[in-house]
Amino acid sequence: MKICVDYVFEYFNNYLNITEAEEKTVLHNEKLEKYRKQLREYEPEVREWVVDIYNEYGKQIHKYVGNIVKENEFFFLYNADSEFRNASYDCYSQLVKKLPFLKDQTEMLFLFIKDYHRVESQQRFNFGTPIISDEVNDWIDKTWAKHQVNLLAFAYDWINSFYDNEDIWPSTHRKKSLNTWRKYDYDYKKKSNLFNLDSLYRKMPKKSFTKGRKQEFEILFMYYWLHDMEGDNDYWQEYLEAVLPALRKE
Repeated sequence: MKICVDYVFEYFNNYLNITEAEEKTVLHNEKLEKYRKQLREYEPEVREWVVDIYNEYGKQIHKYVGNIVKENEFFFLYNADSEFRNASYDCYSQLVKKLPFLKDQTEMLFLFIKDYHRVESQQRFNFGTPIISDEVNDWIDKTWAKHQVNLLAFAYDWINSFYDNEDIWPSTHRKKSLNTWRKYDYDYKKKSNLFNLDSLYRKMPKKSFTKGRKQEFEILFMYYWLHDMEGDNDYWQEYLEAVLPALRKE
């Protein structure tokens, strides 16, 4: 009788515990696979590095990096390894105390940031390319083909950030908002320094696809402001009629 009782206890203590552990492993693997699918556009080596971190430490490194590079207004204009490496050093210095497992992982962090730039840049094309003019669209297309820089991603990122930061709007471009949830509206019908382009352009990386393109950047900014922030298509047409003829003469 005692042997039988011992067997029952052993069954419940060992066999059922193992089954529960195996079930957790299955669920954990499902979670990993779901995360892996989220990263399917990344290069295999980079993707598995990120998944391994999630598996071992439960941290989604792409979110940490994404939050940091969002603070860099020129990230989507990067195309040189030196720029991505500097970005990786910046990320490392901000993350290593919080995520100590990144020690000795600087090379993989660099590769991830470079791939993050590629993936996020490509995804902006999924929202479509606005048809503005032959000159502007040719500039967008050739820059992507030659440099793997998506000017639309840069423009959208800046306008999205600009919209959320009323504090950086010059007082000359502010209007008291009619909306209760905003203090100001932006006066996008001003004729100069739209979207703080004067200072932004001075700080912008000097590259073949940025030099002499201040007007084109203003056009892209205006497109995203009017279509994604304001919804003023009538002024968009008026604006294009004013700026495109001068652009074609250049």
